[in-house]
Amino acid sequence: MSEFRLIKYIEGESIIHNLDPRTKIIFVFSILFSLTISSSIILLIPLLIISFSFYLLAKLPLKKTITTWKFILIIIVVLSLLNLLTISILYKHGGNIIFEIFGFEITDEMIQRAILPIIKLLSLAIVTITLVFTTPPKLYAPALGQMHIPYKPAYIIQLAFRYIPEYIAEMQKTLEAQMARGFKPKGGRNPLAKILSIIPLIVPVTISAALSIYDIADAMELRGFGEKKNHTWYRKLDFNKKDIFLIILSILILIIYIFSYFYF
Repeated sequence: MSEFRLIKYIEGESIIHNLDPRTKIIFVFSILFSLTISSSIILLIPLLIISFSFYLLAKLPLKKTITTWKFILIIIVVLSLLNLLTISILYKHGGNIIFEIFGFEITDEMIQRAILPIIKLLSLAIVTITLVFTTPPKLYAPALGQMHIPYKPAYIIQLAFRYIPEYIAEMQKTLEAQMARGFKPKGGRNPLAKILSIIPLIVPVTISAALSIYDIADAMELRGFGEKKNHTWYRKLDFNKKDIFLIILSILILIIYIFSYFYF
């Protein structure tokens, strides 16, 4: 069985890989905040283009990211359909009627309102998976700590990014073991049906992962983690010219979209 890679660091030498993790976190935050306060397609399209450019600069191989893209696109499509259904049922909008489905009139204004969350979700997904795929998990805690975030939350975030891929890998090992015993996932090429067919395996894998987390917590407690308020970092991160450029760009994006929110 091929390696199942959903959210996991991919080694590379691209411009994005070589950026300081703090720079990428600041950039993702600026895009997230700008997406949150934007409410028109004219403002969202530039953010989508910037996010996609950020992803392309990472030069991530499609073979290693296709599983993630399939999963994300399924979620976006499902949420978008639910959003369109909710808008058509609960809200009455004007506009020209484009077509009618199951007795519900779909207007151009409703479609425009349904497209907005699609662009937002897609833009956010692009920058987020670029951050995850290009940043080693061991750098999250030093990056957040050197951004003056308390080291306990910083380590919690780092452990989360570390154990989510391990949980998925454990799920794959369990699935392979069950398939060796004659278990065959249903659903064919339908990824959603495949996910539903392996739900019975989630409980034992979750219990195993929880026990592993308790072992890590006990080991950290035995080493005195959390006893001191201050914490020094073995890995010292430094900004370079590319980091400064992207930080300035992130600040400009925030300023432009905050200005557009209050004045337009």
